[in-house]
Amino acid sequence: MEREPIIDSRIDRKSPEIIKSLSEAPIYKKQGFVEARKAEIGEEIFTILEDGTKETVNKANDGDWIVTNPAGEQYIVSGPKFKERYSATEEDNKYEAKGYVRAINNPFNKPIEIMASWGEAQVGDENCLIVDTCDENGKCGGEPYIIAKSAFEATYKKYE
Repeated sequence: MEREPIIDSRIDRKSPEIIKSLSEAPIYKKQGFVEARKAEIGEEIFTILEDGTKETVNKANDGDWIVTNPAGEQYIVSGPKFKERYSATEEDNKYEAKGYVRAINNPFNKPIEIMASWGEAQVGDENCLIVDTCDENGKCGGEPYIIAKSAFEATYKKYE
């Protein structure tokens, strides 16, 4: 059953405080495998968290991919980003993750909402993380987004 989140705080994901905190945060490497398929143009994907909370919605463009994490969470990734973040395996529609992020715990200690890079609201609870993709040297992409704590812990490991 899908639950609508209760939002106490809308934040600017690109505020100087968040960008600075992310630039100093540890680097994590995405682990494991995902299912993925090419998206149909205009296809809408609702990202639903394990607890049933609707995190966000996104609409596919030409060349986008629909990625499904092991826990069932789905999201859209552009074609170029998909090639950077995932490698094909011998199994159909199964890809190995290879991306990096910098991550901070939600510094507000209450549910938050941001305007995501794809132009839709994205929500997180008081335990969510704010992350930004980066390369293995830690150079961030400048597009912070939210990940649920359980999803983060299941898919990311600290990079040494």
